[in-house]
Amino acid sequence: MKAITNHPADNGEVATPGSKTIREIALEAGVSTATVSRVLNNLEGVSAKRREAVMQVVARHDYVSHRMAGALAGGRSMAIGLVIPTITNSIYAASTQAIQRVAQRASYSVLLGVSDFDPEEEVRMIRRLVERRVDGLILTGGGRDPAIYRLLDRHSIPFVVTWRMEGAPNCPCVSFDNYGAGRLAMVHLLDLGHRRIGLICGRSEVNDRALERRNAYEDALVAAGIRVDGSLIFERDFEFIEGQTAMLRMLSHADPPTAVFAANDIQAIGAISACREKGLDVPLDVSVIGFDDLPVAEFTFPKLTTIHVPGDRMGHIAALRLFEMIGGELEPLSEVLPVELVHRQSTGPAKENRTLA
Repeated sequence: MKAITNHPADNGEVATPGSKTIREIALEAGVSTATVSRVLNNLEGVSAKRREAVMQVVARHDYVSHRMAGALAGGRSMAIGLVIPTITNSIYAASTQAIQRVAQRASYSVLLGVSDFDPEEEVRMIRRLVERRVDGLILTGGGRDPAIYRLLDRHSIPFVVTWRMEGAPNCPCVSFDNYGAGRLAMVHLLDLGHRRIGLICGRSEVNDRALERRNAYEDALVAAGIRVDGSLIFERDFEFIEGQTAMLRMLSHADPPTAVFAANDIQAIGAISACREKGLDVPLDVSVIGFDDLPVAEFTFPKLTTIHVPGDRMGHIAALRLFEMIGGELEPLSEVLPVELVHRQSTGPAKENRTLA
């Protein structure tokens, strides 16, 4: 991982005209060269007083590290691009923050593009980032036009795909098994005795993760010998109100579900709200399971049973993989991350299988 290893920059450093070396910065600040290096790389172990002394000298001389200057001279932009579908879902925020931390340690900036689940907008975002000459890209999900991969290959821009295990050929993917995670949620409900199960998920025509979770829902029902009822399937945007509206529709059904798999915690919380609005108890009357394990899941009433997705770890590993490629690694590695069921209070046995105390 050459590009993200923080080496002290004082070994064999040669000054360029008008610039300061780390030794000169250290001398003027009254600290060691190692301290200067730690400050510039934003590492711990430096007192606030010494950090301030170094930064004052850096600011006074408009110092740019030789590592960065050399990279710029070699055609590096010292920026990577990140394209995500939304910033309103905190699961993407956690992943983005982890990427940002790794990039900062490598003295890189992160240029963020938000596609709003619009494939055409994603293409425009990627093209703009290529025009900005980013040194690498982190993309969200698969299912995009192969022309995009050809564009990145033509410009020799390495990239990593997250949230989906299938990207372009020879492209590292860092994700989890969306389909397997969906089956995990469904097995939980089926094991509780539920046979009338509804689904609220994202729009599968523009979101391959939503499609995989819907496929998992349908396949789990078929495997259990249960007919898939299209009237209990609702594809909606990832909004609280959308989950609430879908749940209200299901509850008005002549044969409403005893459980609902909401393939997103936001929709799940909206669904629980609809149940309470109708005077129903969760999980005594209806069980609800979510997906993502957002921080808010632990503070809902009842606390939300959900599938935990390692968003921050995914972002961290994806960034490491990208910087390996920027640093010259020829065989990028993919990684499948584990998910787990977090059983809280919003799921319980189906009414017909519940024993009275």
